[in-house]
Amino acid sequence: MQLESVSNPHEELESRLSFLQEENKRLGRLVDKARESTAPAEDLLGELQRNIKEIKALKKRVKQNQNKSIEKSWSPPKISVPQAILNQSVTEPLEVKVASHKHSLPIDQYVAGHPAGSIWHSPAVTSFIGATCKHQIRYFLAIDKRDQVVGVLPVTQMNSYLFGNFMVSVPYFNYGGVLADNRDVARKLIQAADCWRAEMQSKHMELRHFGDSGLGLRQRTHKVTFWLPLPTNPRDLWDSFRPKLRAQIRRGQRESIEFSIGGAEFLDEFYRVFAINMRDLGTPVYGRPFFRNLLDSLGNNVWLVIGRMDGKAVTCAFLTGFGDRMEIPWASSLRRVSQTGANMAMYWRILEFAMEQGFRYFDFGRCSPESGTYKFKRQWGAQELSMHWDYVLPEGGELPALNPDNPKFKMVIEVWRRLPVWITRLIGPKIVKSLP
Repeated sequence: MQLESVSNPHEELESRLSFLQEENKRLGRLVDKARESTAPAEDLLGELQRNIKEIKALKKRVKQNQNKSIEKSWSPPKISVPQAILNQSVTEPLEVKVASHKHSLPIDQYVAGHPAGSIWHSPAVTSFIGATCKHQIRYFLAIDKRDQVVGVLPVTQMNSYLFGNFMVSVPYFNYGGVLADNRDVARKLIQAADCWRAEMQSKHMELRHFGDSGLGLRQRTHKVTFWLPLPTNPRDLWDSFRPKLRAQIRRGQRESIEFSIGGAEFLDEFYRVFAINMRDLGTPVYGRPFFRNLLDSLGNNVWLVIGRMDGKAVTCAFLTGFGDRMEIPWASSLRRVSQTGANMAMYWRILEFAMEQGFRYFDFGRCSPESGTYKFKRQWGAQELSMHWDYVLPEGGELPALNPDNPKFKMVIEVWRRLPVWITRLIGPKIVKSLP
């Protein structure tokens, strides 16, 4: 859907204003070149002055229209953070056990019915992590007297020479901590997982919760995510955007970018763009088999998005869907198109797709406050939500410092940015599988 094709006088004004501002920049450069070469610049100056006059008039009309339309027909509603630990009664006695293959269906049903359940709680995901990255996995579940699942906690051990021995509820992804019917169930699950942590001599266990679990564990809230409520009509979302955001999207759409949304058939294009972008960011890249296996594991709940200019992929995204929420764990674009608005146009196409699929929320993924990605996500009008990561530590244990903001990693990141892409694709997967 190309909303800019719908007749709307206000949008036509904004589109014309955006075009003139870009044209002014071009004319200004031409005038500077003409002056440097002592060539006549009167005609260029005249056109530039006419543009400036029209821009002033358009800005005044746009502002008047904005004042008339302060009352919007739709605006994103306040989001209620889903709680991982509920307040429900459970039929005693409880039994905590390590799940086997036969428990996959009841676990999936429990996760699907839990308000804080995510696709990353699925046994298919933990099986993927174990098979692809060769980590030790245990999926703990709590069962009541009626043999009903009343809580789950997937745990992965990550043990490497570079980064040490520790555990994460579900590494690589944003969610996957404990889900439980009540606090007692949650504590028994964590206690069982902590016994395994001690047995494996891991330094800590990180539980990635969305909201505050209230368990009294040591905690970090150093990451945030952005959730955007979605209306049923894309026009309502479009109208809720600020004029500057709409202009940025239109700029990308004027580049005649072709978008495709599908599955594994786009993996080669996705991985090429993703690998280049990760190198430019100074981040080790996952291997191609990582994404191939994840696509297979998630089935119909995953999509790849490719944006092409002149037939060549320049932007890409990896999408997942679960319940009423679509999430974007990874997105990339090539630096050479960073000024074209291609990435903005891709995100708008993705939001359209999410609404077409009937999702009620779009999750922009985690980031660090005030980072570049933080500012990018905030501009879409999404609600900022703090992530709460709890830590289970041995007595006297310290919180881990394994994150890219740690100063000791700064030099490594700068070196990585200068490596050829083929080298990063060769050695990156061996490193990144040990990073949570």
